[in-house]
Amino acid sequence: MRMKRILEIGGLSGYSATNFIKAFAKPEESVMYTVDIQPVHKIAPNHVVLRKDARHIESYDVGDSPLDLVFFDCHDYDVQMAVYDRLVAKGLITDATVLALHDTNTHPAKFFSFGYALNGNPGEWVHQDVERIMVNKFVESDGYHAFSLHTPLSSHDAEMPYRHGLTLLQKFKRLET
Repeated sequence: MRMKRILEIGGLSGYSATNFIKAFAKPEESVMYTVDIQPVHKIAPNHVVLRKDARHIESYDVGDSPLDLVFFDCHDYDVQMAVYDRLVAKGLITDATVLALHDTNTHPAKFFSFGYALNGNPGEWVHQDVERIMVNKFVESDGYHAFSLHTPLSSHDAEMPYRHGLTLLQKFKRLET
């Protein structure tokens, strides 16, 4: 799978956009879009920064054609679901589009003030619940299959106290035989 058109919802410091841009097989044929209400630094010539409310993305903002991947990382359920619904309605998210949701793993301790113990377990802490809720919704209601890349809690130590995790989703398509 060669991603050529990626949209990131929530850009912050540009770390994720930088990694996506570095991973493009043919950067001259690829484009990375970042939408954020806060300023985000443009990383490369093929990085398009949209400073706007993501709920107002238009087709022309992302080149008027379907996206290969949409990376959700702004931690606002209502905004991200509104963006998803809008992009589907405009044909920019198709059954072939991969959805990536960041911060879906749990942590072995409370590293952030807004974290909470999962099911009251003091050894497993939710860092961001929004993307976890979105994964469950996409799988349970929208026909997606999910693959979560999560480091086991037992692997964490002083050198790697936590990993935020990533979940990839795509519409299920029956494999004919």
